[in-house]
Amino acid sequence: MSEELLQQLIHMVGENNRIVKEVQQELREFKAEMYEFRAEMYAFRDEMYAFREEMYAFREEMYAFREEMYAFREEMYAFREEMYDFRDDAIQRLERLERQDKLIEADIDLLHKKVSDHEREINRIKQVGQ
Repeated sequence: MSEELLQQLIHMVGENNRIVKEVQQELREFKAEMYEFRAEMYAFRDEMYAFREEMYAFREEMYAFREEMYAFREEMYAFREEMYDFRDDAIQRLERLERQDKLIEADIDLLHKKVSDHEREINRIKQVGQ
């Protein structure tokens, strides 16, 4: 029985050695996968940092663009004010021209009336003198 027990024990030790070697191999594979995963995570972290930097740069560009838009808006307001001033000035000048035109028309009408009156007076004097 002791020989049989010894055979079983040798068989069990051999089986245990095989299992330990399998576990060691699986552990090595697991470690290799973990190191690979860690490397991927570091690469992902680096990509995230790069993305964050790009986002910061984009934000700065957007702030600069916003400031340019504010400056452009202020320029547009100033231009609009200039245009309103020009329009108001042009309206005043046109109104002044219209008033002068009406005065000139009145003067021409008055001159026409005086010329007609003088012609009548000349004709009357001619007829009296004949």
